[in-house]
Order: sequence, then structure tokens, then C-alpha cells
Amino acid sequence: MQKQKTVIIETRSYKEVLSIKRSVPVHVQLTTTMEQDGQRDQYHFDEEGQFVELNGKYYLRYQEHQDGTITPVQFRLGTEQLHLRRSGVHETNFKFQLVEPTKTHYRTEYGIIGMMVTTNRLEVEFDPKNVNGSIDLEYQLTANDQLIGTYQVQLQFAA
Repeated sequence: MQKQKTVIIETRSYKEVLSIKRSVPVHVQLTTTMEQDGQRDQYHFDEEGQFVELNGKYYLRYQEHQDGTITPVQFRLGTEQLHLRRSGVHETNFKFQLVEPTKTHYRTEYGIIGMMVTTNRLEVEFDPKNVNGSIDLEYQLTANDQLIGTYQVQLQFAA
């Protein structure tokens, strides 16, 4: 049986009703490889999360636990585009697409840095009915035409 939950968000100018059709607990396995300034680091995460269907869109939400820090993470899943939002001390909001690079801002404790996201590989597969999927992503970040780093993300999730 699917749960139906309605969330009302009120702001000064409007009231929007969001209908959560379904929220399913999932297990998330993530490996991230980063190459910056000639250094290569790899991180592994095994986390519990939620697969959410909201107004016809699909989201994967979980929290990364690393070195005593908890970082909320959300992917908005799509086969042509993928959106990543990470909250915390360093806030990111990336849009990945193969068509063209996208602009973004990286919020740090020192201020906001403008960056470009160039997606080199984007493979997103998910089955909303059986609640499982995978993300295979490779991208580069640049700021002021300088390469910040190259990143690879491999993620699997299942109910």
C-alpha cells in the first residue's frame, strides 16, 4: 500500500501543495573518487536513505556520515539530467547533463565560488516500481577556467 502525504509550503507570495506519492526506505552504496592537484582520494559510503516520488519526479535522499560530520544529500533522478544537492558547511547544487556544461555556485565558509560543471559520463538507471537503481557519473569542476578536479561517482540503491 502506497503512503500518500501532503506537504504545504507557505511563503510570502504563494502557497504550494506538494504531494508525496511514495517514500520507500533504501540502502545506498556510494563510491566517490576525486582527483585534485595530482592527488587521488576515494571514499566509500554505506547509508540508509529514502526513495521518494514527489509530483512526478524521483528523488534519492540520504545522509553521509564521515569523520563525525553528517551531510544531507539529495539526487533528483532523470535519464537526461541529474541534480545533486549537498547541504552542510560546504553547500553544493550541481546539475549534470551531457549536452553542455552547467554553471553552479559552491558555498563555503569563506564565501560563494562560481564554477562550471562539465559532465563526461552520465548513466542513470532506476526502476521506480521495484525501487532500485544506479548512477555512474564522471565530471569535472572548473573555476575561472582553472581545473579544480575530476570526480567519479558510482552509486547503487535498493529497497
